[in-house]
Amino acid sequence: MDLHEPKHFNNWRLALLGVVFLAGLVLLGVRLYHLQVVQSWDYEQRQTKQSVRRVLLPSPRGRILDRRGRLLADNQPNYCVALYLEELRRPGRWSNTVNAAEIELDRLSETLQIPRACPRHRIEEHIRKNLPLPLIVWAHLDDAALARLVECRTNFPGVYIFVQPERLYPQGRLAAHVLGYVGRGDLAEAARAEDFHYQLPGLKGRAGLEKEYDDLLCGLPGGQLIRVDAVGYRHDEWTARQPVPGRDLTLTLDSGIQASLENVLAGVRGAGVVLDPRNGDILAMASAPTFDPNALSPAPAPELWQALLDDSARPLLNRALAGVYPPGSTMKPFVALAALTLGDQPAITTHVCDGSFHLGNRLIQCANGERHGVVDMRKAIEVSCNVYFCSVARDMGYEPIWTIAQQAGMGRRTGIDLPGEAAGLLPTAAWKQARQHEEWSVGDTCNVAIGQGDLLVSPLQMAVATAALANGGRVLQPRLLRRGDSDEGEVISRASWPASANVFVCSAMRDVVSGEEGTGHRVRVSGLTIAAKTGTAQYRVDGQPKKYGWMISFAPAEAPRVVAVMVVEEAQTGGLTVGPRLQRVLLTIFADEIAAGGKADAT
Repeated sequence: MDLHEPKHFNNWRLALLGVVFLAGLVLLGVRLYHLQVVQSWDYEQRQTKQSVRRVLLPSPRGRILDRRGRLLADNQPNYCVALYLEELRRPGRWSNTVNAAEIELDRLSETLQIPRACPRHRIEEHIRKNLPLPLIVWAHLDDAALARLVECRTNFPGVYIFVQPERLYPQGRLAAHVLGYVGRGDLAEAARAEDFHYQLPGLKGRAGLEKEYDDLLCGLPGGQLIRVDAVGYRHDEWTARQPVPGRDLTLTLDSGIQASLENVLAGVRGAGVVLDPRNGDILAMASAPTFDPNALSPAPAPELWQALLDDSARPLLNRALAGVYPPGSTMKPFVALAALTLGDQPAITTHVCDGSFHLGNRLIQCANGERHGVVDMRKAIEVSCNVYFCSVARDMGYEPIWTIAQQAGMGRRTGIDLPGEAAGLLPTAAWKQARQHEEWSVGDTCNVAIGQGDLLVSPLQMAVATAALANGGRVLQPRLLRRGDSDEGEVISRASWPASANVFVCSAMRDVVSGEEGTGHRVRVSGLTIAAKTGTAQYRVDGQPKKYGWMISFAPAEAPRVVAVMVVEEAQTGGLTVGPRLQRVLLTIFADEIAAGGKADAT
């Protein structure tokens, strides 16, 4: 190679190299322009999509009030201590951040003078599942602890006061089975449809009206957007949609009547229903024993929940609509209707009661072996004569009895706006053949005629059936959500029994209360006309004989405004055990009218 190559040759190579570098810079500039200007919107959208998360914000739950505006279910603030872990973030392993959070919680526990309530595993779980959201480390702060936190909060980065809504039942146990209770809910269908990534704790109905009308009570949830980094820590937030509060519900219940009904059932197992026979409004519905919904909302202590489940008295069971019992002699007015539907003759036909009805080798006795002598239908209802009604049932057969019972609503759900209703059982020959592989017999007919055997009804069913008697044959839809004072209610069906038969049976039921031998005389209220029927049904527990005590009633008898029905387990008789209890309920209902005029207004 010539070491003395001309200088112009070196200049040419340098120029070429310069052109190459310049071309590279131009290409790089063009590419940067394309990325940062032309495609900037696209990349910004991708970055936003990857870093923005949607958070479901629960709405305030609607209140529940009785027909007079008294609060039965409300909301109250639960003041909590919340930890935002992004403000305690430490470099390196996640355990470093968890350690920092534990140190902060120990410091805070000492300052607030309350024991630490958040273990390490909860912090770790929160980091894995809900890192951008606040971690609740204490709930239900009392005033003293809240004041201490407010005073020194600036000394604790990442610590905030978080208000969590909670359900409050200000009347305690009152109407617990009707109201139900709430729990912390999962994402609602609407939330899933809108693809929320996280949710803040909300409330969802778990039982009773809280469950039945959850869609109305819960309102419309809101939405919040939060920006997170690649690791998952929160950096910014803004509200995309404010929550819409749930609707307040006004019930048909009267808390005064409800309290009276619950008071008379205290200490026994049983249930009662008070219903307006004009429109189907439930004025009171009680089941005993009961529970405190405040202790179950939003989540019961595990030991309490297990105790409720293990309790043989089944306090969580709403016996008024889910408990089914043989109705005993409260069935007899409907058997009388069945007989009278066939003609007027049964009303004056008499049978001789010598204390027992002979059915082959079997004897069906009257209560306590009483001998009623010669009785007609009216007297048989007053004294509750088994012999008479077995004789009538034998003579007319089962079909008319089944027809009237079915028309009155037995053997099917009433359709009340509460979950968990039982249908009961109105047996048929086909049912018996399929279930017991036996033919229907005269004995089966007699058993149903006196409210025993396979027949099973709920107190609510008997209230609806009694209301059909009281209003002349309209079978009403019972309801708890109030529609209005002038509303006549929804008529499910109209019974086909004759008006004259209805009048006769209702008149005989007045004798049950006012007659000299009436089995329901213990329900009498001075100044108030009452029509009623007692009932006693036998059953066994561990081989030991027991009795259900029943009473159905309506008042004022001449223009009924109230139907009251009650059943008590392990009773003496319906008259002895239920009569005085139902009397106290009716006294509560009509007390003002009786005190004002000496007689309850029948209009």
